Amino acid sequence: MRANQVFERVIGLFTGSQKDRNPLAFEAPDTRANAGDTGSTPGIRRLLQRLIERDDSTVMAGCVEILGLSGLRDRYGDRWEAVAGQASLIVHGVLEQYLDAGDVYRQVGEAEFQICFETSDQTAADAIALQLVRVIAERVAVELLDVQPSLGVQSFVAPVPFAKANGSDDPMASLHSSLLDIRNAVDARAIRRHSIPALRNAGALFQPLWCSRESGGTKNRCMLDTFAGVAAAKHLEEIERLDDLIEAVANLDCVVFTKSVEGLHNALGNVSRATIVIPLHFQTLATQHQDFLDLAATLPLQYRRFVILDLIGVPTAATPAEIDDVVQTARGITDCIVLQLPPSDNRFNDRIRSQVWGVSISLNEMESDSTGVAHELTRFAASASEVGLFSLVYGVNTIGKAAMVVGAGFDCVGGSAVHSTVPMPRPPSRFAPLFGDPAARVDGLESKAGLRAHPRFAPLNPNAILTRPDGQKYACRLPNVSVSGAVVLCTADVAVGDYLALGSIAAQVVRMAERGFAVRFLEVQRASVLEMALQSRKVEVQLLNNLKKLNA
Repeated sequence: MRANQVFERVIGLFTGSQKDRNPLAFEAPDTRANAGDTGSTPGIRRLLQRLIERDDSTVMAGCVEILGLSGLRDRYGDRWEAVAGQASLIVHGVLEQYLDAGDVYRQVGEAEFQICFETSDQTAADAIALQLVRVIAERVAVELLDVQPSLGVQSFVAPVPFAKANGSDDPMASLHSSLLDIRNAVDARAIRRHSIPALRNAGALFQPLWCSRESGGTKNRCMLDTFAGVAAAKHLEEIERLDDLIEAVANLDCVVFTKSVEGLHNALGNVSRATIVIPLHFQTLATQHQDFLDLAATLPLQYRRFVILDLIGVPTAATPAEIDDVVQTARGITDCIVLQLPPSDNRFNDRIRSQVWGVSISLNEMESDSTGVAHELTRFAASASEVGLFSLVYGVNTIGKAAMVVGAGFDCVGGSAVHSTVPMPRPPSRFAPLFGDPAARVDGLESKAGLRAHPRFAPLNPNAILTRPDGQKYACRLPNVSVSGAVVLCTADVAVGDYLALGSIAAQVVRMAERGFAVRFLEVQRASVLEMALQSRKVEVQLLNNLKKLNA
């Protein structure tokens, strides 16, 4: 479509009978006053004619927007319509007063106004837009005194190609859409240019997690230092558009991932086998953020077994299929995945459960140490154990919460009441947390009889074969078993944390005694086939070796 055809379409938008005109389309008052005999709009005619004479291929477009208006809707209820209407009238009045005679403007939505400037000079158009912002803000402060602290005003100006309106039934709307695309691109570049370099200069700290005997050694959760964390949180709070927020969060994930790998690299040089838990926002992988995926692809293969990705911020609207897709993407980065989702969530199907190592929960927003909260946490940890998943809890910032989550049965506990942050990841070892180590220290096969969640019974055939990761086999006896574990009488040389197989069932040693030890099955078994599996000779030795390497 040629430029003059576009002009005709735009002219048609602002001409014709009154009933066909957009009630939210306006011009500067001088041009409306000159509207004469033909019912046409001299203002838009002059604007388009000037563009034709200059042989311009672009329209200098802009927008002025009141920020925060939609956020007042819930607070003001029925009064919101009046507040929004008054704000709109303020903007209309300022535009009519300060725009040049040849400029045209149009309201878009509740709080945004599109402008087509007669001038082709962007510097001049920017100056006009800034003046509009200043005057609108002054009038809002006077006429909307009660809500003024919640409101802001912003503007944006850019040349928009005529071609963007080609073939559109509403060229003005197409030009506005193109202007928004330009603004979004500029904002995205600004986010990367201004916020991320500052964060990259920040240091990383590591929060050691206290782990129970059953879950192995120390895990270190990566955190940005306090100053950078506050700066990042403030930056995210100021972003209003969802796409910008997702982009900023993904950039933050890039920084945290980089700092985590740096810490891991340094630790591997001096500390034996440190493990890092890296928090990663669900939407970063859901949107396939390319910068993060490119960064994650650089993780050395030999580091994968020391990295645990903790997928946080799972949207309530995410479907099981979407969650599964994100988990699969995460498993392309590392083998050990934690999902911040209650095991009782109905989206947590068998496929997802089989792909993750554990589930996590954060207490940062919880202020109560009440019995009701303790009950919910106990149910969370118990439901994770029942399906063979490790449970992790963060944000334990009081002694009361520490005692509560340990009593609830969580496998890994982290927070300021457990251990202060450190500049270097800790190696896998047991340490006494700040609130004292609650782990039982009594030995014997039955010292923790109450910990196994499922009923025990004596198998019909107590004899079985134990297989170690190196392929060596030992005869053993099983005085009692359940669908989640067993007591083993055997002379095999094993230690707490070792992986082995009883029959065809993969298991881990959780405690020792004089004549044997106890194991937990890595997956809860079906009662109907448990004894058959214990007598099976089919063993995946490679699986045992992989588990040994992952937790070495």
